[in-house]
Amino acid sequence: MRHARVDDRRFFLRLGPMAILAHTCRVSGSRTAILAVGLVCMVACSQKGSMPPSGSGSGGASGGVGGKGGNAGGGVTSAASGGKGGTANVGGSGPSSGVGSQGRGGDQAAGGAGTSGSGGMGQPGGGASGSGGGQQGGTNDAGARGGSGGAGSVDAGGFATPFTPAPVGGGSKVTDPGAAGGSSVGLAGNGQGAEATGLPAASRLAIHYATVSTGTISVSVNGGTARKVNVHSTGALTGSFLYSIIDIDIPANAKVTISKASDDVAVNVDKLIVGDGSLGLPPDIWNLSTFKASDGTYKTDWAALSRTYQTPQWWRDAKLGGWAHWDPQSMPEHGDWYAYDMYVPGKDSYNFHQTHFGDPSVYGYKDICKNWVIDLWNPTSLMDVYVSMGVKFFMSMGAHHDNFDNWDSSYQPWNSVKIGVKQDIVGTWAKAARDKGLRFGIGFHNSPGRTWGQWMPVRYTSGSKGPYDAMQTILDGKGKWWEGLDPADLYGYQHKTDCSNNSCNNSPFGTQLLYRVDEAIDKYHPDVIYFDDHAGGAQSDIDLGIRMGFGSIATTFLANFYNKSLAWNNGKMEVVMNMKGVSSESFGSDTTAISQAQRSLVRSSEATTESTIGAYPFQTEYNIQGVYWHIMAGAAYTSAASLVTTLMQNVSRNGSLMLNLTQRGRGNFDDSLVQIAKDIGTWLKANGEAVYASRPFEAWGDSSVLYTRNNGSVYATLLNWNGGAVTLPALKSGGATLGTVSKVELLGSTVAMTFSQNDIGLTVTPSGSVPALSGIADSQLASKIRVLRITHDKGWFNDDDSGAVYVGWLRKTNLGTGDYNNDLTTSTNTGDTWTAPFTGTNVSVYAPKESGDGKIEIQVDGQVKDTVDLSASGARQPQQLVSTVTGLTAGQHTISIINRGPGPVAVDAIVAQ
Repeated sequence: MRHARVDDRRFFLRLGPMAILAHTCRVSGSRTAILAVGLVCMVACSQKGSMPPSGSGSGGASGGVGGKGGNAGGGVTSAASGGKGGTANVGGSGPSSGVGSQGRGGDQAAGGAGTSGSGGMGQPGGGASGSGGGQQGGTNDAGARGGSGGAGSVDAGGFATPFTPAPVGGGSKVTDPGAAGGSSVGLAGNGQGAEATGLPAASRLAIHYATVSTGTISVSVNGGTARKVNVHSTGALTGSFLYSIIDIDIPANAKVTISKASDDVAVNVDKLIVGDGSLGLPPDIWNLSTFKASDGTYKTDWAALSRTYQTPQWWRDAKLGGWAHWDPQSMPEHGDWYAYDMYVPGKDSYNFHQTHFGDPSVYGYKDICKNWVIDLWNPTSLMDVYVSMGVKFFMSMGAHHDNFDNWDSSYQPWNSVKIGVKQDIVGTWAKAARDKGLRFGIGFHNSPGRTWGQWMPVRYTSGSKGPYDAMQTILDGKGKWWEGLDPADLYGYQHKTDCSNNSCNNSPFGTQLLYRVDEAIDKYHPDVIYFDDHAGGAQSDIDLGIRMGFGSIATTFLANFYNKSLAWNNGKMEVVMNMKGVSSESFGSDTTAISQAQRSLVRSSEATTESTIGAYPFQTEYNIQGVYWHIMAGAAYTSAASLVTTLMQNVSRNGSLMLNLTQRGRGNFDDSLVQIAKDIGTWLKANGEAVYASRPFEAWGDSSVLYTRNNGSVYATLLNWNGGAVTLPALKSGGATLGTVSKVELLGSTVAMTFSQNDIGLTVTPSGSVPALSGIADSQLASKIRVLRITHDKGWFNDDDSGAVYVGWLRKTNLGTGDYNNDLTTSTNTGDTWTAPFTGTNVSVYAPKESGDGKIEIQVDGQVKDTVDLSASGARQPQQLVSTVTGLTAGQHTISIINRGPGPVAVDAIVAQ
């Protein structure tokens, strides 16, 4: 996320001198281990300084022992231990009031490498990760992010059988000690192939290949039509392999041919594995099958979604959410878009990174991820701060544009459980939030346009010391801390940046994102999913230099989430999905699609409050540090008074606010931020009835006052009150919504308020001096932002008040036609039903009458009570009392208003007594 990006951001003194020490030693045994001693930034400082204490980069732990290779024909691998990592060097001191970013930890030595097996059914060649050492104690065969000796344990009910292909069509036998059988089949020329016959019936195929190119190869079964399979560089044509895995129908006794067509790249094929289930291998995230949304009520098109979805009441009532926009990019504490700007010469973060970490060709973003230290992260204590601020839901960062997953992701091996902090950040946040009674959400910023189209390609170049680390392959990880990990999984394989015509959404990365989000849904059952991308896909939708928009996959995200959520919410729709650009920005001139999308999700407007009252709810995301969504050490925090003003501006226009509290890299909050959060919460304790579960008044207000409604009362939030008399023109007598005022009270005060109402407005005067709200450090918030509660004799239940359910109906606001609250809920489809709870022994229904309107049927507790014709001759008639049901038993009831056609109908309000 980035709002109003500027390149002339302030520079801050960040670190003291840094020391670099390299040490090389020989380890007894058959291998030489190069032990790199980490780069560490150490400063003495207070936590309140501009930067946190430097994380002491620990040296790499001992390399793990290589695991066991495959037994079925693979033989047993030898297990040479890896060498011990070096100890981190201590950096220089920074200024006493500031802090350096976290230190660069010592690189861990690779785990011992096992000798490759020759296929077989055992564990992958190098075996499991070395304990505390290299990520994977692999053989000289990279394998499927882990080694060569055949497939590991397979799924229950599945199977995996390896086959060695033979050259066909001119394919050549290539001697390769790293291959399963000591050789592979080379496909260098067009028409050359590698073929295996007599295969069992299977549904999945894995191809163990080596290449120095990025592109495709062709696969056919029994000579049928070939399909393309994605491959990318393994770093060499011999000795380093990856798996491409596809779902494919293979009949019994089949022949499978891997070939090079004219539009394919040259590869060497080591072996094939066929079977069902996972084949004992990690998913191949670059060849996933087309994702299909979960079946159910919600379909993958805007029209159908708009007819079946309504934003759940809990979200409409919540109004304020908290956000932890926190991930490895927080580690340097140098602002937003760090993982992008650090690769762009001339950018502030590029210069900062060169000074404090080194060139990205040597110390890239993957090293930031590995050396991120969160020793001061106490999620329970931090959640207490969010609760004290008054939030009703909490949003965790699932993945930012950097493409690093902050949870245990099966489809992204570069994640917080496997790399660096070794913690499930999303899962930990989820428990902390729910333990406090909050709803929980996950944010995804790694959209195809922004991440695949913009962030990844900027790294496919070179720095002052060679190619950036995004140009590295799995082979380059040999002997390093990231051995067995493929940089392409984090940075993408090299590709073009054009995202026109849905090309990025339909790319392998777009498919992969669908799977990643789906897995997070299954793991964490979120109440909210936020996407930092646009819902449409207009060709004109350019944002910060790249074509944006989910286009064809937007409705797949929506339908899949909605359908799955019904299972854990007992069939009730209780979830929310946010997307941006639900306007001409991403839908162009398609006003029908815009209207449908607005009813299918909750639109997001980053750092922007909408200018008018919205027919459908929206969310504004805001950051306590202004433009810095990831923390910028030393940057100022926005005041509590300003943030409450932003909150009320949104609430008064049918919106909610999701506020990001920027965490330090090591996981804690600054004390000054905590005080701002507490001030907001204290204000809300006194004035919450004007916020929570409220709805907009007929007019949102102006620069001095903001209006809301709740439980029949009208609330006026004064933004810069001087403590004296105030006149509110919107609350004049004779209006369409406000009746005769009978009482005015100042929330949080016992001082009586006198008032007079006429055709000029409502004038309110305190009877004495009003003290500031207690417990609030921000004097502007405590004294000048105060709320009036106005009681009047027309406190009707509006058609959109909390509790109203109107799936498939249309909302209309800002009408100016004399309707109650200046809005209506309307229907053009026979059978549409509007329902609401009420308490009383009778209930009255108000609706407009107009030529051509249809009939409505009124039911109470499922019993038909009346049928009313809303058609009328002559002029339109607003606020008509069309029916009254009497003689009900005392207590709570449910009223249902059903469109019986044949024309359109509308609901304005009900009044229960």
